[in-house]
Amino acid sequence: MATAGRREKGTGGITRMKDGRYRAYLTITPDPSDGTRRRVSAVGRTRTQALERARAKARDMEAGRIGPKDMPTVGEWLDQWVTDAIEPRRAPNTTRSYRTRIRIDIRPLIGAIRLDMIRPSHIRRIENRILAGDPETGTGPRSSKTADVTLSILRTAFDDAMAEGIVDHNPVRMADRVETEAEELPMLSPVEAAKLIRTEPDRKWRLMWRLLFVTGMRLGETLAISRDEIIERDGVTCLNVEWQLKEFEKDVVIPPGYRARHLEGRLWLTRPKTRRGRRLIPLPHDLAMELKAYTMTVDVPDDMPVLQSKRCRPFSRDAVRNAWIRALDGAGLPHVRIHSARHTNATILAMNGVPDLVRKSLIGHSDIATTDAVYTHVDTKVLAGAIDGVERLIES
Repeated sequence: MATAGRREKGTGGITRMKDGRYRAYLTITPDPSDGTRRRVSAVGRTRTQALERARAKARDMEAGRIGPKDMPTVGEWLDQWVTDAIEPRRAPNTTRSYRTRIRIDIRPLIGAIRLDMIRPSHIRRIENRILAGDPETGTGPRSSKTADVTLSILRTAFDDAMAEGIVDHNPVRMADRVETEAEELPMLSPVEAAKLIRTEPDRKWRLMWRLLFVTGMRLGETLAISRDEIIERDGVTCLNVEWQLKEFEKDVVIPPGYRARHLEGRLWLTRPKTRRGRRLIPLPHDLAMELKAYTMTVDVPDDMPVLQSKRCRPFSRDAVRNAWIRALDGAGLPHVRIHSARHTNATILAMNGVPDLVRKSLIGHSDIATTDAVYTHVDTKVLAGAIDGVERLIES
């Protein structure tokens, strides 16, 4: 968060940004074409440098050396921003998601408008179109989460435009949000989860469903389990979650510093997206024995995924989702997303009174800063007790 500095004579204001740099603002003469107020801003390492840069920009604008023609449109800025700021620093699928949201929900409405002309009303139009749908394009209503993600992208893009001194305010932060109720994700009850596992005839799928419900692991983490991740800690068999299976486009660009191992085709192993995603999950004795026995039937290197297809290849997400739907149909259960198994797991942990620190460290979805901090405070046997409680409810 930027903090206000002491205002100097001749400045519109100077703020200190969260990265330690300063941004100076100046108000100059109104735009001669329409009389609207004009402001310029610039960033510097010191207050003096920021102010000098802002004054230089103001002189250029007053002299007509720079003007509206130099201001990028929203579409132009977003193209540059994704290429320069997002693609080199984010996971490939994140970059793809950003481009999709920009193409579908942002560019059609405001892509051709100058960046400095965007008002809160434009932001509300984007949100309303997502929530209500657009008959002209045949786009139906979508979730508040989609709206949140889209506006978060736009908010960050405007923040970076401010940091570059291109605009002096962020209209996304000024727009009132439409209040929507939190969406509940349908999920299976413990009894239904037990039925799904019990009626699954295929050994590998039955093992996968058990792992998803009992451990609360993400699908990609489960698909990436290798022999190297099965370890012993304090006399308890644990999964040391280090990798996740991801599917990228064939022409994917892997950013510098992004840990990824190519398996085949579109399949890659990557590190969990946050450090807290790398965690230790104790396994109940029976589940540990079943997993170990299964790994002995698979002829793959110790650092490769053990859950393989009949062709001895890692599973794609589509293959798993198809098997999941078949399993639900076979058990006579409603269609729910496979990710909902994590919600079933988290619900059982909460029902059993498992402390927040233990629950969050197990599912890797928390505000805890680092995995090391989690395991400094949570004993392996405490974690194991929590997991055993989940297994008892699901398999009773």
